[in-house]
Amino acid sequence: MQSFAYHSPTKLHFGVGVGAVVDHMADELTSRRYKTALVVTGGGSVRRNGELDAVLKALEAAGVRVVEFSGINPRVTSVDRAAALCRAEGVDLVVAVGGGLTMDASKAICAAAGHDGPAWDLVLDNSLVTDALPLMTVNTIAATGSEYDNGAVISNIETNEKLPLVSDLLWPVVSFIDPTYTITVSARQTVAGSCDIMSHYLEQYFVKDISPVAEGLIEGILRTVIRNTPVVLENPADLDARSELLWASTLGCNGIDNTHFEAMAEHIEKHWFAPLEAFPVPFSRKDVVEVLKRSL
Repeated sequence: MQSFAYHSPTKLHFGVGVGAVVDHMADELTSRRYKTALVVTGGGSVRRNGELDAVLKALEAAGVRVVEFSGINPRVTSVDRAAALCRAEGVDLVVAVGGGLTMDASKAICAAAGHDGPAWDLVLDNSLVTDALPLMTVNTIAATGSEYDNGAVISNIETNEKLPLVSDLLWPVVSFIDPTYTITVSARQTVAGSCDIMSHYLEQYFVKDISPVAEGLIEGILRTVIRNTPVVLENPADLDARSELLWASTLGCNGIDNTHFEAMAEHIEKHWFAPLEAFPVPFSRKDVVEVLKRSL
């Protein structure tokens, strides 16, 4: 096993019907003494499923003033508008309510709020992130795992670029997950989310010299996704299956299953970015499916 450093500073409240959003958030807010929160949302689903109401109730209970920013997307222009609103309103906390796109954009907002310039500066040079607003997240879908990592992907339509923004200052301070709020996720989005989860683990699985510990973790999580996705499609209200998918998603990018960074980087550079004909063994979709089936 190669040397590595592992640090996951995000506090996680995970549970079904345990008041994770209302009770725990109110307690976390009160103990941290925030004054003004920017509540960031994407589409209207968080209003329809009651999740946004729960968040607003928690903020009110903690005496935190609310500034809302709806319709967020992970484009730099949207991030810049939200960051400007943070500065104008004296925001000292960002609360992301939504999926991966909302959480990614919110991380960029946290970084850009104190930056004297456009957010794209930070994306082009992550080392410029020297300060960031604290972030809380309330996840709405099993997919990206952005609630439990320190990275985001931001787009620039003008330059036709989509690049990572990664900083240890962008770990959420607290994240809240209640599978109840994922019951209304459509079948199509559920499948897409499960594919997203598996892609994160497969990126780490097919590398040279993977550690046995990481290999075992990844195989177990892949089996979890393969078993529970059909269950959720058959019965969207199955909270046990929803919970398993969410937990699998949450661990996907926070490094707990990745103790082979150098091997992974070498593999990506050599095989992903090399010319296609340089692949030593051509892998088809059928090959990958067969590998996963044999792991069950």
